[in-house]
Amino acid sequence: MHISNVDVLYTWRFLGLDVSLRTPELGIVGSALRKLVLAAATLLGVGYIVVNIPIVILLSYRFSEIPIASMENVSALAGITLFLMASVLLMILGCFLIIGGLQYYRGSASQGVLFLGSLLASFYLLCLGMGSMLMVSQMSISTMLFIVSPVVVMGAVAIYMGRSVSFKLVGSVLGIIGGVLLAVAIFNQQSLKLVFDWGVPFPGPFMSIAAMEAVVVILGPVTAFTYSILAERREEAVAHSFLSIVALVYGIGMFIGSQILAFSFLDLLWKAPWMGPFHGAPQWIFGAVAFWSASLFLLMIGGIVLIVCSCLGFIFAAQEFAQF
Repeated sequence: MHISNVDVLYTWRFLGLDVSLRTPELGIVGSALRKLVLAAATLLGVGYIVVNIPIVILLSYRFSEIPIASMENVSALAGITLFLMASVLLMILGCFLIIGGLQYYRGSASQGVLFLGSLLASFYLLCLGMGSMLMVSQMSISTMLFIVSPVVVMGAVAIYMGRSVSFKLVGSVLGIIGGVLLAVAIFNQQSLKLVFDWGVPFPGPFMSIAAMEAVVVILGPVTAFTYSILAERREEAVAHSFLSIVALVYGIGMFIGSQILAFSFLDLLWKAPWMGPFHGAPQWIFGAVAFWSASLFLLMIGGIVLIVCSCLGFIFAAQEFAQF
């Protein structure tokens, strides 16, 4: 299907620092990119929903195991409650990803959906940070950054939504500061490990490799800052290139991180009859962990599609550079 050279909304999302770029769509490449973005958003959105179902079940079981016998236990129960809230928020965020992908495919992407989705992502991280603090009953530097950085990002999102270029620049700079703080927190904190101490390498909060997520949360606001400077001069191709880099890094991290965790779970399940954290556990826990492992394959496929999207994004940007 050939799409004429009409203005379409070229939107990529980064924890609220969305970059909305209007650019003429270029034939087959633009059409394929639009379909692949829809596929990636759908796979990642459904993946976030499905992955968090067993997490909620296992967190609820862990909650029921802890007696209210001491202040440490009460603190742990409060922390698990915040983790449960975080899982529900990530499921809702998955729904927003699907809606955003559909709107992008139809050429009617709404900043409102992106703004709400971004706030949900920030609240999700904030719940993880506060839950981690309550689980360990102390305030470490990484835990403190996990609480402070989402608040900074939320402020950056609100400012960036302003129409003025000055607001966008200030929001971008604030987003870079929040991104750096969040990168340090992600790289040094494995929140799920505090509840599920199974000896597996848990990925970052968005199920991607922690190091890759740390890079993405810095590159995202840098991309927004770049676009804010170049948009007035109609040089969005540079920002498009940055967006493709963000998608490539996140896609690779999502594919590898989900794959490592899925196969780590399968290894534990295989060893469960003889040894490991699941030895002697109730049978339904095996089913929940197996379902968690299987659902991660959705995120793996979504990561692959996101990598393909980034490759087409580079081609799209190259075509724009050729017009100068």
